[in-house]
Amino acid sequence: MEYFKPEQYANLPSNDILSWIFDNPSYDQDRPLIAGLRAAGFEKGDCLNIHSFNDIYYSMIFLATIGAGGVFAGTKSQANTQFELTHHIKTAKVSFLISEPEILDNLVAAANDAKVPASNIWVFNTQGRPLPPGHKSWTELLKHGEADWVRFNDPETCKNTAAARLFSSGTTGLPKAANISHQNFIAQHTVVDEYRTAKYQISRVIALPCFHAAAVPSTHVGALKAGHTLYIMRRFELLPFLEAADKYNITDVSTVPPMAVAIVKSPYANASYLKKTRNGAVGAAPLDKGVQSAFRSIMGPGATYTQVWGMTETTCIATMFCYPENDDTGSVGRPVASLEMKLINDEGKNISAYGVRGEICVRGPTVIKGYFENPTANAQSFDGEWFKTGDIGYCDEKTKKWYIIDRKKELIKVRGFQVAPPELEAVLLSHPLIMDAAVIGVSFKGGEKEKTEHPRAYVVRQPGPASQKLTEKELQEFAGAKLARYKYLTGGVKFVSSIPKNASGKILKRLLREEAKKEIEQGLVAKL
Repeated sequence: MEYFKPEQYANLPSNDILSWIFDNPSYDQDRPLIAGLRAAGFEKGDCLNIHSFNDIYYSMIFLATIGAGGVFAGTKSQANTQFELTHHIKTAKVSFLISEPEILDNLVAAANDAKVPASNIWVFNTQGRPLPPGHKSWTELLKHGEADWVRFNDPETCKNTAAARLFSSGTTGLPKAANISHQNFIAQHTVVDEYRTAKYQISRVIALPCFHAAAVPSTHVGALKAGHTLYIMRRFELLPFLEAADKYNITDVSTVPPMAVAIVKSPYANASYLKKTRNGAVGAAPLDKGVQSAFRSIMGPGATYTQVWGMTETTCIATMFCYPENDDTGSVGRPVASLEMKLINDEGKNISAYGVRGEICVRGPTVIKGYFENPTANAQSFDGEWFKTGDIGYCDEKTKKWYIIDRKKELIKVRGFQVAPPELEAVLLSHPLIMDAAVIGVSFKGGEKEKTEHPRAYVVRQPGPASQKLTEKELQEFAGAKLARYKYLTGGVKFVSSIPKNASGKILKRLLREEAKKEIEQGLVAKL
């Protein structure tokens, strides 16, 4: 088998994004901002970064940036340090910045480090918030008349013109800027939404970060094209999210694993907040089948809640289930239209066959051409048009469903066996006193210990006095009773206040590995 072909290939337009969305019918809300950006010196190819929580005007800035011939980038609100913001600005070659007033200071300092002039910074003071002294409001950009967007209708231009530089998850190192083209965004909507079999009017509450690949295509591009109703939350908060879903009769829910876990483990899980929902999806990281089933049970009658798989480099979704198909096997579905997939081994050899596990490679119109100005990363991650995802998975011959085992670099090698952390994490999460968990592999110094890895867990207790009595040994025995002996948590268990994650909910295991390294240097030993 050369590679796995999709069930169908999509016919894709070659317009720029704004013409594709707005030419029929015509809207002009973005035109004043396009004119303002040009008046401020924003030129074709420039990159504008939004440093903000979610906001109803976010999409307007996103589209105006692209309409002015530029490239969008975004950063995660208060979570970013000055160092991280400087890396982001330099890596994406950001030259214009718009920031909320409450989180402006770090961005101004980072802009100074990156040599972005203060005159190119505007304050996103929506909802009547005061303007900090010495700064100018983004609304000044709306006072320069109107201007049309940069138009084109050519396949090569569509494929090669950047619309956004979205950053990779940063699970293995400093985030890289994925160059997302006009075609990538248009293809993502086409193969996901226009092949959707749901015939009802879709409505969603948007609580995922508006700068992230998990939200950008469906929030700023696809929803406007399809006419979906969106209610924008500033950020995810458990009870307000559930109340909004109920109040606005939400049909579809988009989640990441931390959201799903928080909801099903909350005291609101048995209430009726989600009983009007019809369809749900969870992605960005693996979700335990038990949590998936529990979440589906609190949705509406006959509702679906399935896993999707994708990444920044595939402009979000790569595999999914089409409504109304349900799944309880832990699968991430089947490839979207036009996406080709193959499997390779550690030597890069094609081993594509049903039932065979290997590293998944993808090729298609939603796959980026490369990282922005990063030839080293491109050489490592791309083989021609094939992107090497780093995820280990396989395809079932009978159902054609795909299953993700784990990240290639995160499989724990125990005495010749491969242990997938998500399996151990799922078992730990099934404990009633555990709120969150992450598992990594660690190696201890000395003799045979250095020749194998040991599974080590970092866990967050549920609030309450009962959970505080839970011990390391009890958790080791709890997991050990459910799993093969070689999966025993011989690296030990550490109770922590939180698990480090990126904005989409992926566990930042490199940070845990750094922590474990320090612990080993300080005397941590195997718990055999």
